[in-house]
Amino acid sequence: MNSVRNSIGRAFDEVWRRTSDRLGGLTDAEYLWEPVPDGWTLRPDAAGRWLIDGEGGGGPAPDPVPVATLAWRIGHVGLMFTDFGIRLFQGRNITLDDVEFSGTAAGGIGFLESAFRVHWREPFAAMPEERLWEPSGPAFFGYADHPVIDTALHVLDEFTHHSAELGVLRDLYPHRA
Repeated sequence: MNSVRNSIGRAFDEVWRRTSDRLGGLTDAEYLWEPVPDGWTLRPDAAGRWLIDGEGGGGPAPDPVPVATLAWRIGHVGLMFTDFGIRLFQGRNITLDDVEFSGTAAGGIGFLESAFRVHWREPFAAMPEERLWEPSGPAFFGYADHPVIDTALHVLDEFTHHSAELGVLRDLYPHRA
């Protein structure tokens, strides 16, 4: 039986397939490549823990918005799946301290895949259809009264948008100076 939830889920699966295909063969050098100076990336702190610049994109963006590395964009999308998934399906908020970013391409892709599957896709697929029309909940602050379908479509839009940017950066990397 077709449903709105299943249709949205299939769209997520298609974006995941394209994204996963585009990330095949990603090297550590390309993952951390900075296409312009002073961009956003992942950086190790003094203890060796990898941190994401710009609070992961959660706050107001500076003007101009920094150009981000593949590492930052993968971290940002994985953070979004983790944050929105935990808020929507567990009703609680997280902080950046709750997230482990990786300084390697394999680790970053593993983080992204786990965040997608564990925190977003599997709970979304298990969610009752009627939940789409209910409020997203208090963990969403000012958007608490917005229906879950709005939240899901926002996550899909962000995923699609940033996945396209990942593809563009992969296209640019072989042409770097």
